Amino acid sequence: MGNNNIGRESEHAPGWEQALARAEQMLDGNSDVKVLLAQQLILQEQNEERIGALEGVFLCQKEIFNFDEAAAYLSMSKSTLYKLTAKKEIPHYKPNRFVFFERSELDNWIRAAAVKTEEQLSQEAIDYTMRHTLRV
Repeated sequence: MGNNNIGRESEHAPGWEQALARAEQMLDGNSDVKVLLAQQLILQEQNEERIGALEGVFLCQKEIFNFDEAAAYLSMSKSTLYKLTAKKEIPHYKPNRFVFFERSELDNWIRAAAVKTEEQLSQEAIDYTMRHTLRV
């Protein structure tokens, strides 16, 4: 069980497995210390998740985003956002070669790409038919 937690941590920190091997040698089978270490690792992971959530809340409070913040806000890679700005497909500002985005414009840009439901499309078809049959 402890090894599963440690395996997940190694995905996040380069060189983690080597540090773990050194720690195992230092602990020399002391199970109490291993349990404490595992608990500390779990707490660290939980704290990192909390920090990430708080960063997300903070980000939603800002009106103007820099490039990295906009990519995080939109949940897209920086390269995708770069391509969108280069093609001028997303609203942005570029004072002194820095790129900034207004949150409300990003929200509107997302909403502009709405995909209508079948029900909405059916209602539009009915409305269109009613308008055009009344003219005749």
